[in-house]
Amino acid sequence: MSITPKKSWVVLTMMLVTLNACSIIPNQPPIAVLPPQPLAIAPSQLEVLMQYYDYIRKMPSTDLVKEHDKAKQNLILARSDSARAELALLLVLPNTSFRDTSAALNLLNEWPKDAKLSISMRSFKHLLSALLAEQQRINSSVNELSQKLKEEQKRSEILKNQIDDIKSMEKNLILRDKP
Repeated sequence: MSITPKKSWVVLTMMLVTLNACSIIPNQPPIAVLPPQPLAIAPSQLEVLMQYYDYIRKMPSTDLVKEHDKAKQNLILARSDSARAELALLLVLPNTSFRDTSAALNLLNEWPKDAKLSISMRSFKHLLSALLAEQQRINSSVNELSQKLKEEQKRSEILKNQIDDIKSMEKNLILRDKP
């Protein structure tokens, strides 16, 4: 049986492949395959703002005054959209010494037109602006009606006094006519 040079190369290659396959693999610890990490979705501008509102509405009034001062300074220094929104939320909190719906409405209406707001944040800004404008209109109506009520109360008091005076005069006339 003669081996041709071509066959010898084939046999030699097969032997090398076999030997290579049987070589000792160093004992390495198995590689742990971790499951993919869930994507961390950053909260939207509106979510962050609502979290801030939830935080401030639970604050005691002394801390709210400090937070209000801090928010005013932050707006002056940073001039950021978030600082503007935070101060507006502070200004509309009920039962606070610094409540000022006019100032909050001005902050919202003077928001820079080139601000990069998300659609939800822009919608929230418009909603809050509309609600504050309506509240101002209602407050104006309430003040006007209160003024009218005071005027009517004065008028009613004057009429009551006139009626009492007339009654008094009638009694005097009746008493005078009696023998």
